[in-house]
Amino acid sequence: MSSSPIVFGASYFDVTTIPLGNITSVVSESVLFVPSWFNLETAPRDVVCFVGFAENLEPDVQSFYGGGGTQCQATNGCGVHVHEGTDCLSTETQGGHWYNQDTLAEDPWAVVGYKTTNENGYGQFAGCVSTGFDLASDPTQLQGRAFIIHAEDGSRVSCGIIEDVVADYVPTIISADTTPIPGATSPQPDGVTGFVTVMNDFIESTIDAVCYQGYASGLEPNVESFLLGGGSDTCDVTNGCGSHIHSGTGCNDTDAQGGHYYDADTVAVDPWLLESYYSTNGTGTGAFVGCAITGEGASDYNGRPFIVHGTDGSRLSCGILSASETVVVDPGGDSAANSPFSGMTMIPWMLTSAVVSGVLGFIFDMV
Repeated sequence: MSSSPIVFGASYFDVTTIPLGNITSVVSESVLFVPSWFNLETAPRDVVCFVGFAENLEPDVQSFYGGGGTQCQATNGCGVHVHEGTDCLSTETQGGHWYNQDTLAEDPWAVVGYKTTNENGYGQFAGCVSTGFDLASDPTQLQGRAFIIHAEDGSRVSCGIIEDVVADYVPTIISADTTPIPGATSPQPDGVTGFVTVMNDFIESTIDAVCYQGYASGLEPNVESFLLGGGSDTCDVTNGCGSHIHSGTGCNDTDAQGGHYYDADTVAVDPWLLESYYSTNGTGTGAFVGCAITGEGASDYNGRPFIVHGTDGSRLSCGILSASETVVVDPGGDSAANSPFSGMTMIPWMLTSAVVSGVLGFIFDMV
């Protein structure tokens, strides 16, 4: 074997928040996860993703930040954030936003939150944040932190402490091998291939919240997206470096693939606009991860095409999502104790058939 296969998985956490003080009744439930990749040096190591909902918020909110409205522009307005503190008793014990100020110049949580609420004050949220901490090496850094819901005016209204999920927790997972799209002009001769897992049903009431994690090879080498904030303008076009679920049921052409999959009647702004890979290595392999709320009329992800775009926004690689199996590596097992996969939900056939048997043996030996 000339190179080690790419393997990836996630470590899950959950949190329930309760009202802060006597002037609010906001409660929420959320699932968080830390994605990790192995044998892909350019994959992000500092990301935390989350999906959840809150009740008893201000009704009929439409955020300026992706909700199609003008609200939530106050500092922390409509915010959903991990805080650095470990207790909810006061603002001092809750602390400020949790990110590595030594490595990040700007607060990555500044405009993260729920985008809309309904007439009853119910709002959903989903997203991923780069914290600057090496969470891939130790996901438990997240455990015990305060998780805070903010009101439209930015005030803190609900808080809870992040905990490890119950044993063997796994959301609904579907997956796809992506292969070159017929007729696509690929950056490399063999075209763009890869693998993606798509997760939903994190919480019973958030059926239209979806996350994805995967990688693609054969992309343009040494990409640095403008979204990294380093001054590059690469990917700064419509669908540039995009990684999206599409509304169609096939991969052969744009008609079969359809456009981005979301319910425009209930979601005012296309949630896939900035979902993308941020970088690739010297051979053109890149990792991607993200989460989105797609709307009540767009929550059936099975059978949909997942598409990876080039730096110019062109469609390069496609695969049809279908049911997937998982392996949960037992963190208490003797052979798992020193494994990087310990306690992580793994997807065992995300690799090419040439290497899968050896990796499956390694994973199953640890269980």
